Amino acid sequence: MGANMPDPKTRKPTAKKEVFIVHGTDHGPMNELKAILSEAGLKPVVLSEQPSGGRTLVEKLEEYSDVGYAFVILTPDDLGGVYENGGKWSRPKRLRSFLKQAYPRARQNVILELGYFIGKLGRDRVSCLLKKPLEQPSDIHGIVYIRFEKSLEEVRSEILKELEAAGYTIRRI
Repeated sequence: MGANMPDPKTRKPTAKKEVFIVHGTDHGPMNELKAILSEAGLKPVVLSEQPSGGRTLVEKLEEYSDVGYAFVILTPDDLGGVYENGGKWSRPKRLRSFLKQAYPRARQNVILELGYFIGKLGRDRVSCLLKKPLEQPSDIHGIVYIRFEKSLEEVRSEILKELEAAGYTIRRI
């Protein structure tokens, strides 16, 4: 195990019941994950469902991020690609060329919140649920990527296994 990674066999159970869910514009996987967590006896925390109370988005994130684990749902919500050496974008030629080389990517807020939770909780308490097809974020190695195609039901057991390894007590139905 790395210096920053506690051994799951010696990890103490967590007293927390809250699990944060980061998501993009595809709300289907977010709703599925909320149901999986609730059935397991845990409390899903979704930022968009919490009151703002006049706070900025970052303040709101800080307020509601006192959790023991975070799932980051990476869905193909945006397109991205390589910009050619600062060249001008001229429509329609350049745009058409870009679209031919574009990759499905997660929304920028999702990547920002992924980094936030890695820093706050540590890599061992963050998992990415990656919906295919999607470009995997670069420079983020050591994170658990759980890949699915249509539904989180495909990976339910892996989700629960990660939570148990993080010290959560899972209610089995």
